[in-house]
Amino acid sequence: MDLEVPAVTLAALLLATARAAGFVLLAPPFNTRTVPGPVKGALALALSVALVDRVAVGLPEPTTGFLVVTAVTEVAIGAALGFVVQLFFTAVQFAGELIDVTGGFTLQPAYDPLSMTMNSVMGKLHTLLATTLLFTSNGHLLLVRGFATSYEGLPVTGGFPVDSIGAVVLTAFSMMFLAALQIAGPMVAVLLLSDVALALLSRAAPTLNIFAIGFPVKIMLTLTLLGLTFPLLPTALDALLEQATRAVISIRSG
Repeated sequence: MDLEVPAVTLAALLLATARAAGFVLLAPPFNTRTVPGPVKGALALALSVALVDRVAVGLPEPTTGFLVVTAVTEVAIGAALGFVVQLFFTAVQFAGELIDVTGGFTLQPAYDPLSMTMNSVMGKLHTLLATTLLFTSNGHLLLVRGFATSYEGLPVTGGFPVDSIGAVVLTAFSMMFLAALQIAGPMVAVLLLSDVALALLSRAAPTLNIFAIGFPVKIMLTLTLLGLTFPLLPTALDALLEQATRAVISIRSG
């Protein structure tokens, strides 16, 4: 028995895999090195199989030139969508890095064997917690749903929307810094006030070795505040995921 698959269906599968591959490579939580390359490829293929019917609608008869150009465009679109999601997710790590700066943890950065770079302690801790919360709250399914909905505003034959993606990326950058300040702002304010208190203490008691007690006090204060603010992180992460999904859906071709 011969199994014949229409050429349009095969072309739709290829183009859907191209966009899904670009998205999986850059969008959290799939872009981490803890997810092996074959798993990422299998995930991209699974997404494309689920979306092949949506992609095949309105797809012209495929030719070699059309497939090459459109596949490259789809990879770029998927990467742009994943980059937008990554910007929102980076707000959590950036908030941790702000806490590192004010808490004094930047004096001894930690080595990350996954990315093979030196990372801030609190920044990496916030990233790991956010990734864990992303899976436990089914936030990754929300991102996948946003990716699937992107075909409504970005059809396969619509080209690369430079203006729309540029505007969304600029908005995502500003919202990333704003969200990081909102997450880390209270802790940063308290740590700065502790610096002022230690400075006043050094002026009131000049013989006191403020450097000997300053770092332990700030470390204890930072860890205490982290324990008090961690229950607020899931709410902040849910808001960021919702904003990231809306940003992905809002991108439309001209």
